[in-house]
Amino acid sequence: MLNDNLEQQAVSFIQTEFLKNPEQWQSVTVSELVNQGLLDPPMDGNHGEIHPKASDYVSEGVPFLMANNLVDGTVDYENCAFISETQANSLRKGFSHPGDVLLTHKATIGRTAILPNNYPLAILTPQVTYYRTKKNLYNGYLRYYFESNKFQSILSAWSGAGSTRAYIGITKQMELPIDLPNVETMNKLRRFIEPIESMRTDNNSEIVRLRHILEYMLSMISSR
Repeated sequence: MLNDNLEQQAVSFIQTEFLKNPEQWQSVTVSELVNQGLLDPPMDGNHGEIHPKASDYVSEGVPFLMANNLVDGTVDYENCAFISETQANSLRKGFSHPGDVLLTHKATIGRTAILPNNYPLAILTPQVTYYRTKKNLYNGYLRYYFESNKFQSILSAWSGAGSTRAYIGITKQMELPIDLPNVETMNKLRRFIEPIESMRTDNNSEIVRLRHILEYMLSMISSR
């Protein structure tokens, strides 16, 4: 698949840059990135007793994103649930905005995506954490770093992945290690990753367009 190839290219490029010039990289934790002002404190959608139920879902409204809505590095809005804007405003946390890097951390571990700008807001379930980058931390880099074998192995080990109880909470996520390049290398990675992400977006938009055409044609045929 095209998305798989793009994913492999970007992750491979990051790992190659690290191996070529390891002295230009530093190992930091998520907590240190927050303290340095490069990242807002990560937040999930743990809504407690007011967690929206299936009976609350509406046909249109605010996307309510679960782990299975993160597919091939993108957000699957076609198959996600929606809640009303009124209910969304009644929740206390888990408000994700376009550009946030999403990471699944419960049961299904390690899926990632960058929240696109299809909607101005999405509400996360307790399965998903957002990472909101600032200043010199490029969200595309963080997303692809999350996809790297090294980081995925750490997630698996720390969360007990493979178990139905696999979980890595926000407190533990603050201790996760991040390999961070210097600004020059970050900019080089950005110049490589942005065209790939543009291709991914165009590809996904075309898939959605063709799916809608197919659904329309099938509906016309069935109505005959």
